[in-house]
Amino acid sequence: MSQIDRLVEQHFLESQSHLRHIDELMAKAQEARASNLVSTEHEGQLSRLAQDHARVAGEVHALRAKPASPEAVEHSKGLTGMLQTIGLELEKALTAIGDKSGR
Repeated sequence: MSQIDRLVEQHFLESQSHLRHIDELMAKAQEARASNLVSTEHEGQLSRLAQDHARVAGEVHALRAKPASPEAVEHSKGLTGMLQTIGLELEKALTAIGDKSGR
C-alpha cells in the first residue's frame, strides 16, 4: 500500500468515526425536537448542520469510490476537518438546548 493510499485510508477512517459521532448527536437532537426543547433559532442551526452532514457524508462516500491520489488526500483531509467542525457545532447547540431546558 502506497503512502497516498495509507493517508486516504486514514482520513476515511477518521471521517467514519466523525460520522458515527455526528449520527449519535443527531439522534440526541431528534430527541430534543420530540420533547419540544428546541427553539426556532436552534432548529434552524440543527437543520443546517443536518444538511451539511448529509452533503459531506456524500462527498466522503464518493471520494472512497475514487482511486487514491494526492488530490484525494487533500480532499479527504478537508472533509475530515469539516466533519470535525460539524460535530463541534452540534455539541455546542445541544449544550445550549440543554442549558435552556434545565437538563
